[in-house]
Amino acid sequence: PNAPASTPHGGTLWTAGDLATGLGPDSPVTFGAFSSLAEKAAPSVVTIETEGVADIGPFFSPRAGMPFRQGAGSGVVIHRDGYVLSNNHVVANTSRIKVHLHDGRVFDGEVLGTDPATDVALLKIDSKGAPLTVAPFGDSDAVKIGEWVVAIGNPMGLSHTVTAGIVSAKGRKEVRPGRELRYADFIQTDASINPGNSGGPLFNLQGQIVGINTAINAAAQGIGFAIPINMIKTVLPQLADGGHVERSWLGVGIQPVDPDMARSFGLASAQGALVASVVDGGPADRSGLEAGDIIQRFDGKPVRDHDDLPWLASNAGIGREVDVDVIREGKPRTVKVKLDRMPGQDAVPARFDRRRTHAPAARASSLGMEFERAVAGGGRGPADVEGGVRVSGVDAGSKAARKGVRPGDVVRRCNGGAVRDPAHLAAVLDAVPAGGVVRLLLQRDGSQVFVAFEK
Repeated sequence: PNAPASTPHGGTLWTAGDLATGLGPDSPVTFGAFSSLAEKAAPSVVTIETEGVADIGPFFSPRAGMPFRQGAGSGVVIHRDGYVLSNNHVVANTSRIKVHLHDGRVFDGEVLGTDPATDVALLKIDSKGAPLTVAPFGDSDAVKIGEWVVAIGNPMGLSHTVTAGIVSAKGRKEVRPGRELRYADFIQTDASINPGNSGGPLFNLQGQIVGINTAINAAAQGIGFAIPINMIKTVLPQLADGGHVERSWLGVGIQPVDPDMARSFGLASAQGALVASVVDGGPADRSGLEAGDIIQRFDGKPVRDHDDLPWLASNAGIGREVDVDVIREGKPRTVKVKLDRMPGQDAVPARFDRRRTHAPAARASSLGMEFERAVAGGGRGPADVEGGVRVSGVDAGSKAARKGVRPGDVVRRCNGGAVRDPAHLAAVLDAVPAGGVVRLLLQRDGSQVFVAFEK
């Protein structure tokens, strides 16, 4: 079961199979099940000791004589050639890494690659030919809620601590424990996880790694999170070959589809990713995707929630042409998009004409909102916005306020149609029947966002 991967660089870096525990997801769990699993799995788990320059604030640069910090985390051996999997935040900004094995051996650790966007790190140790115990990968998609799992790691400096619990939930995309974390799809577990467990494995009862423990809710008890191993499988080859992950890019800004928004577009259910903005000159823009499109499938895979799309788009492949299935004003269509390499932070949403104007303000009101003609440099929003209708006031108790409309927003479209001036917008809103849905496309702080609410 622990056969080595055939091609360490550019190929599979992990091991298939299991640890021959004799257990499966539906097996009766006896009192000896956890001890048997711990005995077989613990030798693959390592303690990671780090040293680095102390973080004393954003205005200082490292220099000689500055204090050093020490840290400790966990990891797991995934290949007999010495590949070790851990978290990026365990090894970030370190100058020295020591990897402690279960049998007492200690090795220098080399960071081969890190991916802050998923909080994954790949390390290498040179065991000089001595054998290493390897833990196999499982299938995190097959993990069931309520299934038993075991966490092994180095909590609070107590190496090779074993805790057991169940999978409490899957697909926790709303959890963002680190500023650099961009993609999340966490497994939630009540197996006890504490500081120092980061980077350690979450095992199923077959002794397969189904996740890498990475975060806890410090204000709660029994709420821990692990990166699904299937997500990690997608980034490991690039970490080994190039030290970082290059991602593909669609070039849209998106937002969720709530029930009011779904109703305004004539959808039967609130699913998909609503395109709020399209990056000027990006892949989506070149292919004809538009603000207001609701992406339902990407490259043949369903987009049930807006948080599904960034991960799918970033891993589809640079230069690939993919089918993007959308609903546009109630009608399905498929748009073919050739994906680019993900750029840095230079990319901005499609710009509007930046010419300044001094047109007189005209005011109108409707549904608890007051409007005026948008004037560049008018002091109520971004200075480079011109045209459209600016929201100059919102009643605190109105439905618009509850859905997030605020003074300074510029209304670009209402229920799919372009907005000419405040009087025109007020007339359009007044024409919506009671109980109907109002959908606004707003320009806010250099980006676009849709809001929808019932009149």
